[in-house]
Amino acid sequence: MKPSTISFIFLNLASIISTAAFLSSSPKNINNQFIAKKKTAHHPLGMSPAGGSIDSSSGNSSSNSSSSGSKSTSNIIQMEGAKKLISNAIAIGAPAYNAGNIKECARVYKDAAIDISSSLMLPSALKIGLDKAIQTEYGDDNEEAWGFRKQFDGIMEYQFPFMPTNENTEPLTLEKFTDRMIPSQPVIVNDNVMGGMSEGQWEAATHTFKGNTSLANNGGFSSLRWRMSNIQNWSYAKGIYLKVKHSNPEQHTFRLILKDTTCEQVRGANFKNIFSNPTQSDKPILFPFDSFDQIEQMGRPLKGPLFNRGAVIELGLMAIKPSVVGEFELKIVEWGLYTSTL
Repeated sequence: MKPSTISFIFLNLASIISTAAFLSSSPKNINNQFIAKKKTAHHPLGMSPAGGSIDSSSGNSSSNSSSSGSKSTSNIIQMEGAKKLISNAIAIGAPAYNAGNIKECARVYKDAAIDISSSLMLPSALKIGLDKAIQTEYGDDNEEAWGFRKQFDGIMEYQFPFMPTNENTEPLTLEKFTDRMIPSQPVIVNDNVMGGMSEGQWEAATHTFKGNTSLANNGGFSSLRWRMSNIQNWSYAKGIYLKVKHSNPEQHTFRLILKDTTCEQVRGANFKNIFSNPTQSDKPILFPFDSFDQIEQMGRPLKGPLFNRGAVIELGLMAIKPSVVGEFELKIVEWGLYTSTL
C-alpha cells in the first residue's frame, strides 16, 4: 500500500495568538498552558521602533548542546564567538543605519563578515554563503547592508546537528524499531497546501526517504510521519538512535520529529532536532530524549513542558530549506531506541 499524502495545515498569526484560549478549554488534566514564547523582534538591519538590535539568545543553536556528546563543544564555542561578533557589529551598524549613514553600516557588517569567515568559526555551508556575500559587488550600500544581514540571520538561527560521535563511552543497548512500535508505512506531509512544489517519497524496501525540495511559492520542505495507533511508552529508554547515509553529506541536514500527547493540544505542535552524517560514518547518531526540550508550532517556539517519552504518538523525518534545496536522499540503515547498560 502506497503512503498517503495529506496537506500540511499552515496557521496564521491569529491561530497562534488563540492557542492559549484553545488550551484553556482543554480537559482539566491538561494543566500546562501554551503560549508563543516571546522572541526579541527586530527589523532587518536591527531597526525597531525602540532602535532595538539583534538578540544573540534568539537562536537555538546552543539550547541542546549540553545534552549530547554528538555535538562538538569546540564547534559550539566557535559558533558562539561568531554570534558575538555579529551582535557587536549590529550594535554599531544599526544606529548608523537609522541615522542615515548606510555606508558605515555596510562597512561594519562587511568587516565583521570578513573576521568571521577568516577565523574558521562556521560550518562549511554557512561559510560558503558568507564568502559569497563578501565577494558580491552590490549595487549600493543599502543592498550590501541587507545582503550581509541576511547571512547574519542565518548564522544566528543555525542549530548544530546531532552527528555520529566517538565521544560516547557509555555502554549502550540498541533496540531496533519494529512494526509493533511504529507503523510500516509513513504519511507524506509536503508544502503543497501553500502552493509549494516539494515532493517526497518513502521507499520501504530500502528504507529510503527521497525527493526534491522546491523554494517555489515560498515552499521548501518534505516530511514523513509515522503515526502510532496506540500511545507508546518509551520511558525505559534514554533516547533514539539513527544510523543513516544521505546525499550531499557536507551540506544537507535533516530533522527528527517527535510528538507526545501534549502536542495534540496545539495543532501543528511538535519537538524537533537536527542531524547529519557528514563523514558517512557507520556509527549511530544519539538523540537523548532530554534534548527534545523545546515544543514548537510551525517553527515558532512555545512555552511548555519537555517531551514526554512515556506518551509518544508520532515520529517523523523532515528535509527542509535552507540546508536541503533540490534533490535529497536519506537512507535509514537502522533506527530505534537506546538504553544505558550502566
